[in-house]
Amino acid sequence: MRFVARALEFGHNSGIRRWIGELFPFADRWWFPPIAAILSAAATLSLTVPVGPVLIAVVALNPRRWRAVVLWAVLGSAVAGALFTHLLGHFGMAWMDRQLPQLASSKHWHLLVEWTANYGFLTLAAIAATPFAQTPALILGAVLGMRWPSVFGALLIGKALKYAVIGAATARATRAPIVSLDADQVRAHVDA
Repeated sequence: MRFVARALEFGHNSGIRRWIGELFPFADRWWFPPIAAILSAAATLSLTVPVGPVLIAVVALNPRRWRAVVLWAVLGSAVAGALFTHLLGHFGMAWMDRQLPQLASSKHWHLLVEWTANYGFLTLAAIAATPFAQTPALILGAVLGMRWPSVFGALLIGKALKYAVIGAATARATRAPIVSLDADQVRAHVDA
């Protein structure tokens, strides 16, 4: 029961911080990068937690292994996105109308429908590579009948580009030496 309660709190910012904070002692373990896949999949399936901040936090715990963490995060998020699209294809429009009733009236939705109908794979890959939410594109892919291997491939390409940039930037920022100046050094520098 405790695990279920903790899993449900994952979608809240305090829950994410707690989960990731508890991973800190294990950042050097061999199984740490696959944890990024689980967290990324959970964030993707939550439809409310963006994977980017989760990835930044996980990479910051061990910046030397950022490439492995990014690879696993891409795999986890792409599998979860393809699974979501596949499942939504079975539940269809009824679920979408209940969960997101405002979506069908949006002019951006109609533009996305046109792009996805004409360039499905490329549209989904491009959206996955941007900082924009991919959930509407995944929903649209399901509604338009995109096959899960196409969704998986598009997400794999787009997320690999986006998460590689995020991971590299985070690793570089967290590996930078922190310069600490004492009060005398600051005064000497200001007086000069």
